[in-house]
Amino acid sequence: MKIYVEQVTNNADVDAIMRIREQVFERELGITLAPSVESENGHATYLLARVGPDKEPVGSLCVLDTSDDNELHKSCGLKFDPRTRVARYTHLAVLKPYRGMNIPLAMMVEAHHIMIVPRQFDYTWLLLDIERAGNSFLARRLGFTPLPQTFVSEYGCRCPLVRDERTPYARQVIRQAEQYLRTLGTGTNSARREATAASREPMSV
Repeated sequence: MKIYVEQVTNNADVDAIMRIREQVFERELGITLAPSVESENGHATYLLARVGPDKEPVGSLCVLDTSDDNELHKSCGLKFDPRTRVARYTHLAVLKPYRGMNIPLAMMVEAHHIMIVPRQFDYTWLLLDIERAGNSFLARRLGFTPLPQTFVSEYGCRCPLVRDERTPYARQVIRQAEQYLRTLGTGTNSARREATAASREPMSV
């Protein structure tokens, strides 16, 4: 089944994002998220994963520019040098029938190409369930490092995962992730190849 990862550009895409968020976060997890989706004119950019010839929306990912949000970083136990560019991955969600197909990995790789590299972010980070953090695809295939800080939020017991985008290692893991997707007959939109799917880790907030 073919998977396409695209940047959200219109109201129909926004509606699809909201439906996926409602299904995954509200109905499955009982988590109420903010009702609106910020436009790219703000600090948030969304990606939408679609499947099949009809391009049915099945997954979503948000990339937030948190460069100047020192209060948020501090609350999550994060310390970044002044004037560094920082982005957070959040609201990663995949509809239940389409999990186990590397859709989160494909979305993260695409986000790296269309957001992280062009906008010259120095660090990327996200929060994940502490029990899954060390063995998640984020650590195994994308080079994120789980930090020892843990805290309890409305989403459960979480820890931050961070990647220094300036290092050769960060570039290496992205290349390896792309190669892994290619071995499955997939690739990234940035390389003008179709992206398919597969992680059992369907979401993070």
